[in-house]
Amino acid sequence: MDDGSPNESEMKRTAEKLAGSENISIKYLGNSHAGPAAARNYGVRSSSGRIICFLDDDSIPDKSWLSEIVKPFRNSDSIALVSGKTLSYDRKASLPLLLEKTVYSGKCWATCNIAYRRDAFEALGGFDESFTEPSWEDNDLGIRAKWAGYIHVYNKQAVVYHPHEKSIEEYKKKCLLNGRGAAVFSRKHLLKKPLWGIATPIVMSRHLIYGILPSVWRAKTINETYLKFLWSFYSLQGFWRAMIGKKHAKN
Repeated sequence: MDDGSPNESEMKRTAEKLAGSENISIKYLGNSHAGPAAARNYGVRSSSGRIICFLDDDSIPDKSWLSEIVKPFRNSDSIALVSGKTLSYDRKASLPLLLEKTVYSGKCWATCNIAYRRDAFEALGGFDESFTEPSWEDNDLGIRAKWAGYIHVYNKQAVVYHPHEKSIEEYKKKCLLNGRGAAVFSRKHLLKKPLWGIATPIVMSRHLIYGILPSVWRAKTINETYLKFLWSFYSLQGFWRAMIGKKHAKN
């Protein structure tokens, strides 16, 4: 599924080449900058499989990923979604590895490594297309699945390698993006699920306390507490700017 990428022709050629050489059905689909939620929904509508598996365009799945991500569905018809283990693509750089072990270790609904049973996905209404940026549209769907009582299984054998941020400046931008997505989620559920709407910024602020620690500011190398503090600080900044309608600069 291509949401208006600049290398459309290259992607089409790659899809055609794979379709001709592999014993699988490959279909190239194009969309026009509608956002990841809308693009994924379009892709699902254009598919026919009983199990829908998601990857991000910058992610590299392990060779056994597809067989592993669908394995739990074969064991039980009651399972509605399966997520796998996401590792940093860059295994040598210190910052991506530290982010893998700390800030990103608890992510469980990321679309770079997840699969839904079609009937559950459709019953939930798919991704909410009011999330126009790549932020929180996957959390929103996963949380709604949890509220609906669907069974979610984690399979650590379903491995995907994802590029994490390589610099603090890049990481700060990711935190701001996270905050903007959280603002969409909070506004959406504030009336029907007020505790969730109110709790979202409170949960995001939990690492601000690290800002009082001298070790956070005086450390010679980037450490876990510093990264968590930045996550709270810049996520909240993105959240409140989005809540008051302040536009953000395009990268």
